Amino acid sequence: MTHSIETIQEQLKRLGVDGWLLYVWRDRNPTAIATLGLDPENHVSRRAFYFIPTEGEPRKLHHAIEPHTLEHLPGSDSRYLSYQSLHAQLKALIGDAKKIAMEYSPNALIPTVSWVDAGTIELIRSFGVEIVTSAELIQHFEAVINDEQIETHLSAATTIRDIAREAFEHIGDKLRAGEEVREYQVQQFIMKRFGEANLVPDHPPIVAANEHASDPHYCPEEGTDTAFKAGDLVLIDLWARFGGNPLSVVADETWMGYLGTEVPAKMKEIWELVRDARRAGFNLVQSRMQQGEAVYGWEVDDAVRKPITDAGYGDYFIHRTGHSITTVTHGNGANIDNLETKELRPLIPRTLFSLEPGIYLPEFGVRSENDVLITPDGRPIVADGCDQEDLILVVV
Repeated sequence: MTHSIETIQEQLKRLGVDGWLLYVWRDRNPTAIATLGLDPENHVSRRAFYFIPTEGEPRKLHHAIEPHTLEHLPGSDSRYLSYQSLHAQLKALIGDAKKIAMEYSPNALIPTVSWVDAGTIELIRSFGVEIVTSAELIQHFEAVINDEQIETHLSAATTIRDIAREAFEHIGDKLRAGEEVREYQVQQFIMKRFGEANLVPDHPPIVAANEHASDPHYCPEEGTDTAFKAGDLVLIDLWARFGGNPLSVVADETWMGYLGTEVPAKMKEIWELVRDARRAGFNLVQSRMQQGEAVYGWEVDDAVRKPITDAGYGDYFIHRTGHSITTVTHGNGANIDNLETKELRPLIPRTLFSLEPGIYLPEFGVRSENDVLITPDGRPIVADGCDQEDLILVVV
């Protein structure tokens, strides 16, 4: 297992439940697979359950044809053969527990933690058991990072910051030399620098000019991309983590620049609005943490979205404010979201998330993104030099 039974039971007590029922079948519950230390490549063709009570010894239930699925785990062992025996044995497995956690989200508000099918939920409820979401357990066990991981993130963030600035300089150098430079070429320049810095992305970065930046997930392709020119607004969104260490943590940033020295008034207005909205979210987190009060992902999304909406651009901010970051770009901790989902989990120490509001107009798009780390002592911080104040001006 990735965590000791005692550590899990401490969190179960904090959550106020009688146990955690982890359900495995095929590849349908990656949380259970990871928590139980199962090989995701191994095929589990029959349903298996592992119940961790808040107090006492864990209990296992698996099919007679697959007795080895959970054999590496501590606890008592039981088997079933028919579906009737499965129902009886599952009820016995849960025992006297009245409230248990599972990978379920009421009304599918947090789909990233909702892995157990409705039929299984109905079956367990028929035993007179209340099921609550394991979302907070998932955040604690999958999104909390250690001191070494914090350092990998901060180092990746400053390295990515520098590569983004080099990319803007590269555009300027080419244009001043009278050479054509295109979105795809700059993307490949960044990929080359990633390789030299031992940074590994899960997808090439976004490099977008003007209306292409109005597509939040635009990806330049050779032959259909745009050549840069004076007067362009340029968005570069890049993310990666250091290779060679499976525990290294991702950094994810978006930088904005203008090819020229006098930014048009409309572009400047939108940039400053988006930047200030991002900072409003950070300020809320900082204020709550300083007061020792909880702050939830949905509240931060609201704080960021409000100034954009109040300025009349709410319909042009078409995605959540941010996402959890771990060893993968989109982690399983609390997202900053009250738009696409309602993130009910609190932000907790040793977790990391992006703040990335955007306004996407037909003629150009603006996004401002940095990563916020909640330190072990509960302070929100951003890596050095990664809080962009002004548009990067590129002399062309």
